[in-house]
Amino acid sequence: MNTSRFLLIAVPLLAMLLIMPSVSAAATPTLSPPPSTLPGITYYIENSNGVHYTVVDSEWKSFFKDVIDNSSYVSYNWSSNLTQYLIVYDLSYKGMNQYGQALITALTTIGFPSIANMSKAFNITQNKSSQISGYSNIQALDAGAFPGFSWSVPIKNNSSMDNIYFGILGAIVASIVVLYYVFNRKK
Repeated sequence: MNTSRFLLIAVPLLAMLLIMPSVSAAATPTLSPPPSTLPGITYYIENSNGVHYTVVDSEWKSFFKDVIDNSSYVSYNWSSNLTQYLIVYDLSYKGMNQYGQALITALTTIGFPSIANMSKAFNITQNKSSQISGYSNIQALDAGAFPGFSWSVPIKNNSSMDNIYFGILGAIVASIVVLYYVFNRKK
């Protein structure tokens, strides 16, 4: 009888621990490869009389080569990731995701989309909160996650998040042990 009480508590907890990772992985959409030419994104300079620029394919590719793929900016190796342009683009590669919009918004305060100005815009946005819970934009990029998508899972875990997960797991195991002894004590 006491063992059945323990099983009533332990089995659902273990099932929850085993099922949760597969549920979160199921939420990740299929990522399609980028088009051969990235679409241009037009933006207007703040407090100007309609001065605008368009970030074209060659400027985006230079930005990725000189900033995103540069280890002095981002520690994760994005150059081997075919879908790295999703760092700024939405899943259709036709518009910007939230991080891409933040980068363009920063450019509206700077000016022409040169590598120097895009690097400044990158620096302005790097410490802002990403769509990934607990990660800034630069932390998400350094962990191999797309900062503009909440479904993106970091490849390299944030060490402080690891400590939290181990703490939670330890608390669950300790709870199971305590409950086992509570329900199995002799009356």
